[in-house]
Amino acid sequence: MTQQPLNNNSRRTFLKTISLLGGGILWGGQTFCSQSAKNNTDSGMPDNKADYVISAISSLIRVMPDDKLPASNKIAVALAGNEYESFQIVIRAQQDISQVKVVMEPLVNAANTLPEIKWYQVGYVKIDTFQGHPTPLIAASQQPGWYPDPLLERESISLSANWSHAIWCKVHAPAGTPPGVYNSTINIHIGNRVEKINVAVEVYAFSLPERPSLPTLFPMSLDWVAQAYGTLTPAMKKKWMDFVADCRLSPTEMYINPAGTNGARAITPEEYLPFNERMNGFAIYPVTTSWQDRDLDASVLIERFESNRPYIDRLIANGTAAKGNGVFYGFDECEPAHFETMKKVFAHVKQVYPDIPVATTSMHIKSYEQMEAMHIDILILHIFEDIYNNNFADKIRQKGKKVWAYISLQPYAPMPNWRIENNPIEARILLSAMAYHERYDGFLYWSLTQYNKRNEKMPAPIKGNDPVTIEWSVTTPTEEYKWLHGDGILLYPGINGPIGSIRLENIREGLEDYEYYQLLSQKKGPAAAMSAAGQLVTSARQYEQDPQQLYKVRAQIAAAIG
Repeated sequence: MTQQPLNNNSRRTFLKTISLLGGGILWGGQTFCSQSAKNNTDSGMPDNKADYVISAISSLIRVMPDDKLPASNKIAVALAGNEYESFQIVIRAQQDISQVKVVMEPLVNAANTLPEIKWYQVGYVKIDTFQGHPTPLIAASQQPGWYPDPLLERESISLSANWSHAIWCKVHAPAGTPPGVYNSTINIHIGNRVEKINVAVEVYAFSLPERPSLPTLFPMSLDWVAQAYGTLTPAMKKKWMDFVADCRLSPTEMYINPAGTNGARAITPEEYLPFNERMNGFAIYPVTTSWQDRDLDASVLIERFESNRPYIDRLIANGTAAKGNGVFYGFDECEPAHFETMKKVFAHVKQVYPDIPVATTSMHIKSYEQMEAMHIDILILHIFEDIYNNNFADKIRQKGKKVWAYISLQPYAPMPNWRIENNPIEARILLSAMAYHERYDGFLYWSLTQYNKRNEKMPAPIKGNDPVTIEWSVTTPTEEYKWLHGDGILLYPGINGPIGSIRLENIREGLEDYEYYQLLSQKKGPAAAMSAAGQLVTSARQYEQDPQQLYKVRAQIAAAIG
């Protein structure tokens, strides 16, 4: 097992090398050091030199603009029904080339076909500095520049000279897809040449459940989304909710008081209704919507809660809160000074709705007795510095309460995160093998859309013809946190709706991997699932960094599920 190295540059070089050696995803075959058949004087076309290299690689490899990869033209992936799996095609040209076309042939197995592979051009966000990073070695070794993250829909792509451009390819097998190997060819039209990538997709003989097994809270801040567009129409809000649900996350909002001045932006009970069977975890009502709310008098928060009871009752009547699906959340990262107010407010909430769980985050709640006294059903603990630990969590669980985990700007190496500099595999491991191995009852992340302003101005939503180097910043815009990139931002505003990110794709694939452990537990018992997770994770500080090992364990689990 490979513990996370601190030097990200040497780590990236190592991972790119080992990931080309074969395994659960395969690379290899004919190389591409392509030459144009004719000498073409158009600067947008290749000439007769060896002018580009194409590589097919894992989605778990971060490709920086300066990276040079071995050439390859074959890729193989494997997935279950109701699952997505991704890979990348990287093109590095020696000159600018415009109008590169990507054409997908059908994925076919005898008379059966899969949906067409969906592709995106990887975009880049500007990172100015890592100075001040809490991990000194990262501060010293990680370089500023353009980092890959947004996934941009394009009809064609343009290549910049000496820049490794990645095409993100996403395969989907609907639930109930007949098992077997499906084959396709991706045709890449570069000037007067057509380069072919051979794709093999193995579909396993089982499907993942529609409703995620791991409860989550990954709220959107719809106030920020509205600011990005100037307004938030019901149609645009639905696009964002649909997108989040397709990532196996419950579309929810934890920062708006439905009865408040911006309550029109809250997700209505009727807007939640189509997602009832797909959600596992959402905020029924935010008891507090900001840190400042924690300091309000209990009577003010109770009065506000009462004003929202018609909203809550509609959610319950629609069945959205059934099956333990939703929670009352409040007093985020509360301090002991907030305990008395929290106790009074949560007592009132539980008196009115005794069957709906109450959840909070705090490192200062140290016992079951404290939770019981403050009417808390779910305690959400940061994995940073062992605040979450199973010795404590198991004592809470034995008495019938739950302990979730969460991350924010922390933790730092060697623990996993999905800041912009983190290894992409960390997001996937964290929400699959680690979540299972460490027995998280659920997982919270504070926001998908806490947009920060670069130079105090909100950029326009991203258009289809915008440069791949986008204007949107993922940097926290303060001197103290100028090293912090990607915290609370996993989606980007596009002119036609949300734009996904590499980090969010790997989060979704982690949640899908989590289902493998659940299905293995059902088929072979919890010990077998824990043993499989243990091949990738021994603790929150020690976990596998090699994508091939992750794919190998997935294949072993799939074989055991049958």
